[in-house]
Amino acid sequence: MQLFHLYHRTHFRELMHSEFWLFELSVWLHQFGRSLIAVFIPILLLTIDYSIADVMVFYFLYYLFDVPLNFVARWFVRAIGARNVIVLGTLFSIVFFIILYTLPPQSWFWLTMLALASALYDAFYWVAHIYYFMESSKKRHTSAKDTSIFYIVKMIGGILAPAFGAAVLIFFSDKILIGVSILVLVLSILPLLNMKHVIDKPKGKQMSLHEFFKTWRDLRDYVTTALYGIHGVAEGVMWPLFIFLAFETFESVAIVPIIVSVTTIIFTFFAGHIKKRAQTKSVIIAAIAIALIWILRLMLSSTLFFYASIFLVGLFSVFIIIPTDSRLYELGEHSDALTASTFRNTAAMSSKLLLFSVLVLLVNVFQVSFIIAAAAMVVLVIPLTLVSVTAKLSHKHS
Repeated sequence: MQLFHLYHRTHFRELMHSEFWLFELSVWLHQFGRSLIAVFIPILLLTIDYSIADVMVFYFLYYLFDVPLNFVARWFVRAIGARNVIVLGTLFSIVFFIILYTLPPQSWFWLTMLALASALYDAFYWVAHIYYFMESSKKRHTSAKDTSIFYIVKMIGGILAPAFGAAVLIFFSDKILIGVSILVLVLSILPLLNMKHVIDKPKGKQMSLHEFFKTWRDLRDYVTTALYGIHGVAEGVMWPLFIFLAFETFESVAIVPIIVSVTTIIFTFFAGHIKKRAQTKSVIIAAIAIALIWILRLMLSSTLFFYASIFLVGLFSVFIIIPTDSRLYELGEHSDALTASTFRNTAAMSSKLLLFSVLVLLVNVFQVSFIIAAAAMVVLVIPLTLVSVTAKLSHKHS
């Protein structure tokens, strides 16, 4: 929290004049509103009498819709501006929660509509708000530092929200929790509407896929994002679901994102200061560590390790996310920020779609998802190692 306040004291005048603080406030409110209930969504589906197989189908449909919608979102950003698309994405999130609020048991139509609303939210909100962040960082020339602060702002919104959400579920009901989430999401729109001097439409020509990915180095971080996405959804959806089925309490699940958020805030600042020449090495080490943790989760059944592993995964994840995203953002800033944002989200969602394409066909979804997550982290190391070795050989010969 001290880092957060230090950042705002240091950059207060700049933020006030640029109105970037309104964007940060909106992101914080949005993150808080989503974090109230996000980790409980698959669990709530179970409590409405949907089976684990149904939950797998929901996520399969969600990512199936999401991948092409990223390109629709890109078109809308060019047409009406990033701020308006962020607002649209937030409204789709509200629609998602309204459907969840009224979702009847065993209704494939409404489960599909829920997946579609979730996909519309994800594509519109993430493509637009990452694009706007890239454009703002371009003006300040502080991509790596801004990336770490950006995640700190998000995670501060995610510390207390899950605990509060669990308390509402335990003492009141899921309906009240959904209502509170909707209210906070509505509030997150207000700072965006107060931004008076926003230049949020791309001016240049949209780059093609071939023009954007000129070299393997340009493609490298998108491959990393895709492979990390498999781990991310296993950690964010499958692991909390596994914890809930093991302990059968909302409190047991609420602590998961709290541990992740605290870990992220502590170590994100340091990850943002990793020197460029050491970034690839930090990603490789972190990926290997996460793969080992997934393997240990398959072997051990200790409650203490279940939760300690969440802390460790949160720690190592930071050293993958921050260097990778900062490089992606720098690429976008120097070429086409909107295309960079679009392909970043598409890469992450495509790998998640691949994972759930497998899981919808299986019964033992947990063990398989954990194995695939570990394998993805191992595979992630291969292209990074090849790029690193090639760069060293090229430098040596030159």
